Amino acid sequence: MAREQGYDERWMSDDVRGKPAPGSSGEAHARGDTIATDNTLVLGTDPTSIEQPPPSSLDPSASLSSIAVGEIIGEGGMGVVRAAVQRSLARTVAIKTTLPDASARDAARMLQEAWVTGFLEHPGVVPVHDILRGAEGAPVVVMRRIRGATWEERQRDDEWARAEGARDLLEQNLRIFVRVCEVVEFAHAKGVMHRDIKPANVMLGSFGEVYLLDWGLALALGDEAAEHLPRAGMSRDLAGTLAYAAPEMIGAVDAPLSEHTDVYLLGALLFELAAGQPPHDKPTVTLTFESIAKSPPVVPASVPSRLGAICARAMAKEPSKRHARAGDLRRDVLDFLRVRDSEHVVAQGERALESLRALCGEGGTRRRIYDLYGECRFAFREALHMWPENEAARTGLEAAATLVIDHELQRDPRVAAALLDEAPEVAPELVTRVREASLAETKERDRLAKLARVHDQTTGLRARQIFFVFLGLTWAASQFADDLAPLTHVRFAIGSLLELPLMFVAWLVSRDMMKTLFNRRLIAAVVVMLLAQTAFFLSAQSLGVELKSARILQLGLWATVAASLTAFLERRFWAMTVGFIAALAVTLKWPHLRPIAGALSTLAVTVNVALIWRRRPPREARS
Repeated sequence: MAREQGYDERWMSDDVRGKPAPGSSGEAHARGDTIATDNTLVLGTDPTSIEQPPPSSLDPSASLSSIAVGEIIGEGGMGVVRAAVQRSLARTVAIKTTLPDASARDAARMLQEAWVTGFLEHPGVVPVHDILRGAEGAPVVVMRRIRGATWEERQRDDEWARAEGARDLLEQNLRIFVRVCEVVEFAHAKGVMHRDIKPANVMLGSFGEVYLLDWGLALALGDEAAEHLPRAGMSRDLAGTLAYAAPEMIGAVDAPLSEHTDVYLLGALLFELAAGQPPHDKPTVTLTFESIAKSPPVVPASVPSRLGAICARAMAKEPSKRHARAGDLRRDVLDFLRVRDSEHVVAQGERALESLRALCGEGGTRRRIYDLYGECRFAFREALHMWPENEAARTGLEAAATLVIDHELQRDPRVAAALLDEAPEVAPELVTRVREASLAETKERDRLAKLARVHDQTTGLRARQIFFVFLGLTWAASQFADDLAPLTHVRFAIGSLLELPLMFVAWLVSRDMMKTLFNRRLIAAVVVMLLAQTAFFLSAQSLGVELKSARILQLGLWATVAASLTAFLERRFWAMTVGFIAALAVTLKWPHLRPIAGALSTLAVTVNVALIWRRRPPREARS
């Protein structure tokens, strides 16, 4: 049940003289001690104790006339807490007064607690607004009214944890634990130890506030606090809640109470959060004392090993073996939370990794593979960011990269190499394979690039146009030069050879014409044709073929060469081939038209090359 600023003090303090050996049976009962249902030890009152009256420093003029007192909202062993309204500020507050049958010593202790909470100005300590004098002179402590519930009421509430945004109950409880550690750490810095840290003494406000309550058993660790509190090193009181008590609190170790005692209590609280029950929750005083003396308790196997180790260290029997400060314990728990979050993210990444492995094996779509690879990389990198020592995340990141790189290696070594550059360390064998495949792919690309350059028809294009247009016009004009010299087979054979220097001139004018295989083949074809022409006319003379018939058959030689060029070098030479065939057909029918047919066919060559080489040739041009 939720409570509003209700203190439930767990204390009785008197000097323990001649303490029994830790764990000895019957000692508590011999003194008339009892154990409350919450394992709070209540010792019999020492008859030599002297009751101290309330301090006379209370301002007599400060009375309850400034407070409108309301209903009771909480009651503990030392006082009653009521709702109230502070008239001067019109604000709701809580006031704490002693019980009707309280002694002067009870009043002094209540004032002592009020001083402690006032001294510890911290968001995790309930602020005290004022101390007034009641009707009969009893002190009245005015403090902030907190609405909420105790941690004891919330610590097993899964719905509360989810509502607070935690992944599970343990995470939410550890968040609260860290906040409590901050309060204790601050108190120690101010020279105060709490001595009764437990879930029942932690209040959770409605808006995320975390308050450590019940400072009635506080002891002084420093000189400033010692002006109002007993010194921890001098205290022999047996006080606090036995279910969480440290060995030095019952005399099980020869060590004074100190900040290490609060560290133990925090460890006991952490044990309860992890294991589900306080470490020394036993049915009898004897068993309880034995459990305390055997510290640290055995951590259940269900508790995460890292968290169990933190509990064991904080609850070490010897104070010197515990965390040196509450802040060290807090940082250990924060580290555990980071590790736990990191492991949770790794689990998500491993699920994505399994899907990625299956998809790469099945040959899934590239987009889906990279989606899963992105999930894996994000999860494992985030896990490493949370906890750099997470080897599972490092292994998962390497496995995901290996899968995708190996998959890409079979498709595109360049992509595999790019992935390798941004991937974490992978197996040396895979690195070697990628480097070798990348090198082979680079060599192949270089070969293809060289091949493309060799077959690039744009190289020497202008020079090629000029040369062949000039050659075509020259051949066309030569068809009408019969009167320049006697018509003999030798004349035409030598005339063909005299055209060969034009090839050398073309090379001198434009070296680019010889840089590509296409140009070289084209020039070679022309040279071959000229040599073939020379051989043709000499053969015709040797065979007795008359010159007129040889010149007609010359058109057939040109048509054959043009057809070969069309088939093996440039498909667009088909128009040239058709022109030569047409000229041959016309000449065979009308021999007297040989000069005209020859001139028109060579002009067709000129027009053909001028048109096809006027711009970048299409991709289908082949060698």
